[in-house]
Amino acid sequence: MRQGFSFAILAVAASVWVAAAAGQQKTAKPLNSAHLELTTEVAATTEKGYPAVLRITIKNVGNVAIDMPMPQSPCVPEGGGIQVHTQWHSSSPEVQSGFSSNWGCGQDHLAKLMVRVHDEWIHLQPGEYIVVSETIRNESRNAKPGIIEYWAEYFPPEATPKELEELRQSGYVVPTDKVETVHRTFAVY
Repeated sequence: MRQGFSFAILAVAASVWVAAAAGQQKTAKPLNSAHLELTTEVAATTEKGYPAVLRITIKNVGNVAIDMPMPQSPCVPEGGGIQVHTQWHSSSPEVQSGFSSNWGCGQDHLAKLMVRVHDEWIHLQPGEYIVVSETIRNESRNAKPGIIEYWAEYFPPEATPKELEELRQSGYVVPTDKVETVHRTFAVY
């Protein structure tokens, strides 16, 4: 019995050592304490009752303040923007479905990232949120009968790992993860 007990302890110790050694070989992605939640709701409808304008809310659901550019659409050239997607699904099996996204931009000569963060970005405390509105009216205007699916995505600011580290060392917490809303649908007739 004593020999079985010693073997069990030896086996447990070996498995702990193997797990620790395996864990040291992986390079873990640095944890980002920025946690955003993105939601959509219908803010206005068309004369037919279809969604026309979406109210998109970006909320800091983490426990630290987040620094980010004011979200804009169709885009912010350096990221930190919202993109609205729609996809039409035909009621008829003979008609092919379609997809669309509201996105586009163009801007030159941006200031350095640290300057933009300091001069232009907002500081979103835990529990605070920003609301933007985006139109999807044109998606249903000439749509054939079917279902329109819609959702929004938040794209974090574009920054190199070196820039993110410089911002972190300067006390800034910047979102680095894309966030997507749930997909919602409505029928068109």
